[in-house]
Amino acid sequence: MATHGLPAWPLLGAEADALPEAERLLLDALRAWAGDGPAGPVAAAALVLASAGAEGAALALDAAWRGLPGLVARAPLCPCLAPEEAHLLQALGAAQGGRRSLALALLHRLAPPLGAYRAMPALLLAAAALRRAGVRLTQIG
Repeated sequence: MATHGLPAWPLLGAEADALPEAERLLLDALRAWAGDGPAGPVAAAALVLASAGAEGAALALDAAWRGLPGLVARAPLCPCLAPEEAHLLQALGAAQGGRRSLALALLHRLAPPLGAYRAMPALLLAAAALRRAGVRLTQIG
């Protein structure tokens, strides 16, 4: 699947602190998940998501993130957004907006085709759980 010609995410060059609230929440959850905290990855992400009442999305996010070998998460206090983090946030936003083919194309930037296809159901579940919790991501063009 081609990944060129995809819409540009308006926040790609933004610093982490300049992200909208929903994207910043998920970025913090991703970085907590990728860290080496004593609670483990799912619990660490769930603690961050609990601040918005979205802790129910932690298991689905964990399943999606584990299937993406190209996913790079920076340190929790890093002010810069890694391109892989931006692609993941954009894919979650596309999935939440019902644009499955766009979300899948964005996942191809983070994983080979089989990994992207395997991560897609969990990504859709996570997007739905986040929407039910009132966490609305930026929709792209």
